Amino acid sequence: MSTKLKWINDQLSQFELLLMPYLNQHNISRSHVQNYVKSGWLEVVANGVYKKPNKTISWSSALAALQLQQFSSLHLAGLSSLAHQGVSHYLPMGNEIIQFNSIKPIRTPKWLSSQQWQIEYKCSKILDEVHEKDLTELTVNNQMIKASVIELAVLEVLEKVFDENSFIFASELFQGLTSLRPRKLQSLLERSPSVKVKRLFLFLAHYYQHPWLKRLDESKVELGSGNRQIVKGGYVDRQYKITVPLKFKEVELENG
Repeated sequence: MSTKLKWINDQLSQFELLLMPYLNQHNISRSHVQNYVKSGWLEVVANGVYKKPNKTISWSSALAALQLQQFSSLHLAGLSSLAHQGVSHYLPMGNEIIQFNSIKPIRTPKWLSSQQWQIEYKCSKILDEVHEKDLTELTVNNQMIKASVIELAVLEVLEKVFDENSFIFASELFQGLTSLRPRKLQSLLERSPSVKVKRLFLFLAHYYQHPWLKRLDESKVELGSGNRQIVKGGYVDRQYKITVPLKFKEVELENG
């Protein structure tokens, strides 16, 4: 077995997918790869994407390859991150829609959407910069991937609230978030430019009165001015100036 082929086999013990730019970086040309395909050592997934013959691959294979071979800024986000960290365990995982986020617009590769995975990509406006500690490493389908920490994932869920149904879904999820880390929340809320997400987060935190709320310093969180419409036909919460479903009006009466 040649040195190059041995290296490929070693890499395939870590990654389930190998990308052509990554192979080029290690002095393996397209002609080398074509020979390995003809010899049955590699199988083509899509143009420039290869795997072991007859190997079943998953979306986590794709994300791991993009993150570690091409240094993509994509990360597992929102409900997907929460579900794979055991937070939203009630969500169905069989035909899940996988959420990938990035803080900057990127062109996702065509081969990513050519597979049978249900992947949804969002350019998130929650943070201007994602710090290393904003992400965590998870093992999904034997692949190591980077995902938003629970606190950031919660904000990513709130970013997608746009009507009453999504508001109620987020609030039901929020009800179980009794163990969030106040220091991490404080950092994210202070750094986030998203007024909508910050107001909605603090509204729900007060609604459910989670114990970590007392350790947040809201005076350091910039909440902007003016009203923000989230739910049509709702009412405007006086404290956070967002429109919320009428069923949540009781919180305003309690806060008086």
